[in-house]
Amino acid sequence: MNVETNIKDVLIRIKAAAERTDREASNIQLVVVSKNVSLEKIEEAYKAGQKNFGENRVQEWMQKHSLLPGNCEWHIIGRLQTNKIKYLNERVTLIHSLDRFSLLEKLNSEGEKNQIIWPTLVQVNVARDQAKAGLEIEEVKDFLLSAKDFPYVRVSGLMTIGALKAEPEETRGYFRKLRELRDNLLRQGVGNEEELKHLSMGMSQDYELAVEEGATIVRIGSKIFG
Repeated sequence: MNVETNIKDVLIRIKAAAERTDREASNIQLVVVSKNVSLEKIEEAYKAGQKNFGENRVQEWMQKHSLLPGNCEWHIIGRLQTNKIKYLNERVTLIHSLDRFSLLEKLNSEGEKNQIIWPTLVQVNVARDQAKAGLEIEEVKDFLLSAKDFPYVRVSGLMTIGALKAEPEETRGYFRKLRELRDNLLRQGVGNEEELKHLSMGMSQDYELAVEEGATIVRIGSKIFG
């Protein structure tokens, strides 16, 4: 598969989905999911203009980030183990999977030790899928209020994963619920526009639906790398 051609196709589809809901495609960030992808393929994506890459595992990120250009922005998109936080550094642009209080505490303590403020998204299990991580919708408000007491963790929005085998309209409903949750939190004054700026939702099978429902970040791997 031609990586550059695939990226162009994804960007065209993002633009079309944005236009269908009167949104600007420039407000939607493509994160190229590079887990289990060779450096050669990642370099192809980089040469095609992509700078944002997403890794599920800290070990794989450690192997790759130092071998690729310094202006790459790295997103940790998989479940983050507390014992792996010590290996992260300022090359991490955004952690998408803040999903529990123990992780919040550990990120804050490591951040204080290394003088790094971690940009994060709170993961929400909108689909209530027992196989997936994330807070229940009802838990998010209190979690966000608690997070304000941890100065080395900066929450910048919410993240969710759609159900893999759901019908398109069911998936759309999950994405809509995340947007509505964000909007309700803003109305309640739980966070401001900066603290709830991002909605990270949508992967290869459903990113167009996610864009239509307000995603600001989509995470796409197989549509690009095969």
